[in-house]
Amino acid sequence: MKSRPFTRFSIMALVGLLAFSTPLSLAQDTRKKDKAKSSQSAQQTKRLSEEQKAIHLLDRISFGARPGDIEQLLKSGWEKYLDAQLHPERIPDQAVDEKLKNIESIHLSNAELARYYPPPQVIQQALKSKGMETPEFANGANTPPGQTGQAQQEQMTRRRQAQKVLKEMGYKQPQQVALELQQAKILRAVYSEKQLQEVMTDFWFNHFNVFLQKGADRVLTTSYERDVIRPHVFSKFEELLKATAESPAMLFYLDNWQSAAPNAQVLARREKALQRLEMRQRRLGGNRGAADEQMQTMLNNQGKIKKAPRGLNENYAREIMELHTLGVDGGYSQKDVQEVARCFTGWTLRNPRAGAEFIFNPNIHDDGEKTVLGKKIPAGGGQKDGYAVIHLLATHPSTAKFISTKLARKFVNDHPPQSLVDRMAQTFQKTDGDIREVLRTMFNSPEFFAAENYRAKIKTPFEMTVSAVRAVGAETNGGPQFHRWIAQMGEALFMAQPPTGYADVAENWVNAGALLQRMNFALALAGNRIPGTRVNLNGLASEANALPAAQLVDRYAKLLLRGELSPQSRATIDKSLSEQTVAMNDKSSNTDVAKIVGLILGSPEFQRQ
Repeated sequence: MKSRPFTRFSIMALVGLLAFSTPLSLAQDTRKKDKAKSSQSAQQTKRLSEEQKAIHLLDRISFGARPGDIEQLLKSGWEKYLDAQLHPERIPDQAVDEKLKNIESIHLSNAELARYYPPPQVIQQALKSKGMETPEFANGANTPPGQTGQAQQEQMTRRRQAQKVLKEMGYKQPQQVALELQQAKILRAVYSEKQLQEVMTDFWFNHFNVFLQKGADRVLTTSYERDVIRPHVFSKFEELLKATAESPAMLFYLDNWQSAAPNAQVLARREKALQRLEMRQRRLGGNRGAADEQMQTMLNNQGKIKKAPRGLNENYAREIMELHTLGVDGGYSQKDVQEVARCFTGWTLRNPRAGAEFIFNPNIHDDGEKTVLGKKIPAGGGQKDGYAVIHLLATHPSTAKFISTKLARKFVNDHPPQSLVDRMAQTFQKTDGDIREVLRTMFNSPEFFAAENYRAKIKTPFEMTVSAVRAVGAETNGGPQFHRWIAQMGEALFMAQPPTGYADVAENWVNAGALLQRMNFALALAGNRIPGTRVNLNGLASEANALPAAQLVDRYAKLLLRGELSPQSRATIDKSLSEQTVAMNDKSSNTDVAKIVGLILGSPEFQRQ
């Protein structure tokens, strides 16, 4: 009998199972653990097997196991694998390098990106100068719905003509920068052997978030991830903090490049005018005093030097304390925010929309004395005022606790044990914020491998989609069609608008709409319905087609979940298959295999890590 497509009821049955089994049980478990302290003997009775340890480690420090990864880890030992991942410079990565080499924009400087991928208004002016209208592709639009065949053909002709003209002028489509940045991130997550480096790059970018679509950050974000975040993921925290503070992307995103002492520009303009007048007086035999008097007359009578249009901007000062270092309860006041903002005046950009370069401009810096967190920063420090703040914040005990908590929440549990956070914070302070050593303390802790933390976190959309590709050994080009699924689940890459970045706890990712998208993605992936992504299910289990559907569920549950498919999920999958008239005891077809794999990838168990 021919099988039918899944009904909305059968899919929603699995979504409902996921919605009720995942966040609710995790929240209940967490509340129970927070209220009750387990005895030592109880802790000893709950131990992970060696296979579970391998699964757990791969789930947390990589984007999921590929076929054969768990067996290889069991053979080599998890300690050896972890040590290698903490030193990515020792790991060859030719496969991913090969896939990335032809993605042009990710290798360019800010200035080159600004030159070759200008904003839409520049493209419009360029085409207008050639007597051409701007085609809709310049804004990333598709062919309007309802267009006739002839109208569509004319539109395509105009696009090709415009592309030819723009190519001759050295311009490329501006939206390509974002698409290729997203593509590269997906490819690295899927194919890189330096998995922990990729996980940490994702973590730190989210921690020091910038929004790709804010003005100049359209071209500045590429180098921000490549040159600021990625090289520092295992460095000293102060080095990472300094790199982000000086980054054009961060300076633009949080508006610090426009922050100036209230009268700094007035004074700067006055000084320049004085210098010009002094030179004139010298030529006429006068002196500085005469020049100063003449300047004052000009200020009073002619009003030619007006008040500066810019003033103190507190955005970065607030976020560097609340989100980047101390945390919201880190012990700072609004007065500290104002003082930190004063310290960072003059940290600005040269040519922000033509590639941007970080510079310190003393003419707009507040050079007076400041007091931050009770520590005096003497007058006359100039650019060193900002560095003093960075050091003060990076070495503060509240920062050690805040960063340790975020790392433990990322890698261990949404509500990490305080005992673990305390030990990580101690390592942070003893090593001057050595991120690698803080991670080592965490990964080698008994809490990390505690049974209650096994499968205790929910994958983000990015983690879920990439781990599914890795689990079935699929090939992908990481293109827009793949990224669209991640965006539909709520985590468009580099597109978090607020400085908080994306949420790092389960409750923000689990709702009926998002879960339905996860299930639909899993079915589309297994059914080879994602352009640019292909999975060979026969290669994953060559004998699969010879098995009845009932045995096939067990076979793929073993391959994809190490057999950890709950009775509830198994019953729901069996019911979904029977609704399609898939004969559970007859030999399966390729279509049945894809449906079964899709249902397992969409199951509650696969959403956990």
